[in-house]
Amino acid sequence: MNQSFINFLLNELDNRWKEISILLEAAHEYEEKNQVLHDAICRSVSVLMVAHLEGFYKDLIKNIIEDLKINRNFSDLSSSIQRNYCSIFIDAKSSSHSQNRITELLIQKFKEVGVCISYEPFLFNRNENPKPKIIDTLFENIGIKKIFEILETSEYELVFQEENSSIEKRVRDFTKMLDSYSYSFPYKCENSYFNMKPPSNKKSSKRTFWEEFLDEINRRRHGIAHGSDFGNSHSVESLLLTKNKIRCLELALLHVVIEFFGVVNCLKNNDIHNS
Repeated sequence: MNQSFINFLLNELDNRWKEISILLEAAHEYEEKNQVLHDAICRSVSVLMVAHLEGFYKDLIKNIIEDLKINRNFSDLSSSIQRNYCSIFIDAKSSSHSQNRITELLIQKFKEVGVCISYEPFLFNRNENPKPKIIDTLFENIGIKKIFEILETSEYELVFQEENSSIEKRVRDFTKMLDSYSYSFPYKCENSYFNMKPPSNKKSSKRTFWEEFLDEINRRRHGIAHGSDFGNSHSVESLLLTKNKIRCLELALLHVVIEFFGVVNCLKNNDIHNS
């Protein structure tokens, strides 16, 4: 039984966040000794945490595609994944009719020859900050629509009511649970954790807690990175809270992928969120 790529990513997360923990410890140490250094470290942490999240969502997409490539034939993949893979071979400037026709021909041919998919068509051609729309689109590319509506249905949103110690325990507990679910592919979820019912087709102006949270950390990162924010209004404790929320968001996104592909077994035409 081989370790899945998704499980490998899950078990890398603690190491990835060590540098943030080290910086926060340093900021705490210099809070009274050197305010300028303390503020500089806090500002750096605000930028680095967003960078960590961006690296995570890229690796999440790469690793699920690797698990699918190794374990599933092209003909067994969902229509969403088949069509998005084909997009890399199609001129985006051509008419929608032409694109659809070429996509259908490619899908038919790729089924015949048993082509192996790659992750490039499922990511953006340029670097993108982890804004809600970006994450939403990436999940749509693998067949999961309205990811933030899905997250609203779970215990992961409880982090917005909790303090650091409670969230840290939640991170440990969820990591242990997801490790057992994701060790091999197809992933084995014992129970459905999210409401995977088809989301409403109605557009909602209401933003979820996670979307508002991402808006906030991206604004902060943008202000510092582009020279419009030279101050520091964040304490070490508040930055630690942001770090713990991002860690919970990463686990939540992993959990959705594990449940989605574990429950439906990646079978064709079983996209739960097809409109």
